[in-house]
Amino acid sequence: SLAETMGFSLPGGASIPAPDANHTRLASASGRRIVQMVWEDIRPSSFLSRGSFENSIAAAMAMGCSTNAIIHVIAIGRRAGFNVSLDDFDRIGRKVPVIANIRPNGDTYLMEDFYYAGGLLGMLNRINGYLQTKCMNVNGKSIGQNIKNAEVYNDDIIRTLDNPICPTGA
Repeated sequence: SLAETMGFSLPGGASIPAPDANHTRLASASGRRIVQMVWEDIRPSSFLSRGSFENSIAAAMAMGCSTNAIIHVIAIGRRAGFNVSLDDFDRIGRKVPVIANIRPNGDTYLMEDFYYAGGLLGMLNRINGYLQTKCMNVNGKSIGQNIKNAEVYNDDIIRTLDNPICPTGA
């Protein structure tokens, strides 16, 4: 989910359940896109920005985060030349509420339930006020364009901002 929010993967793929046929479709689309990117000489440095990393932190907070997310986002950010730190997690976490009602932070819902409730795109649309929506994705569109029409189909699984699991980030 964080890689997708950063812009590293095609939109909508992060939370596809294991047995869902959309995995095959995503794999084919990803293969086609990476070949296009090679021909177009598009590299991570072409689309990554500091905002990409801040968006991934906001997504982590809204989902409930994990210690591994912190380690990986900081490492990728620094490798890409951006000074991402624990201070960024603290600053963003004080604003972004946990709205994904999935284990281990939520009740009984799983990632599969999250996907069918609207998935990452639906959740990102809910927190769009905390995102830098002009950040680009490997599909050549901004995160704002990618989430613009995303919907949430279950307000208990992907909560509204006024009914969060926790009012501040994980």
